[in-house]
Amino acid sequence: MAVKLFVICTSGREDINNTNMAVNFALGARKNAGAEVSFMFLGRGVENLLKDAATAQQMEGMIRSMKDSGIDVAYCEVSVKGLGFNKEMVMPVADEVMGGVHTVKKIEEGYAVVTF
Repeated sequence: MAVKLFVICTSGREDINNTNMAVNFALGARKNAGAEVSFMFLGRGVENLLKDAATAQQMEGMIRSMKDSGIDVAYCEVSVKGLGFNKEMVMPVADEVMGGVHTVKKIEEGYAVVTF
């Protein structure tokens, strides 16, 4: 049975290095260890998906790499609203979910949670 990892990124745009670590961890677990990986941007982590972010192009490429590797990528719609953003401000590169509900489902499916 493959290891199941649910990587949650709560690092906002002020800490792109931590976001890079989260993405690289997810990619490494998938490619090197054959883990089943799911990734979610939660809380301030959703700032990384804003279309007007200075790192938008870089982030879009990293998300594409995760998806190409078989990692499902999502973001919390409640976090987007709570931070005063709206769906139109977010790059259309990840699935919209309710973060708490999504986390509970992943845990019930046997995923171990890793946060950055």
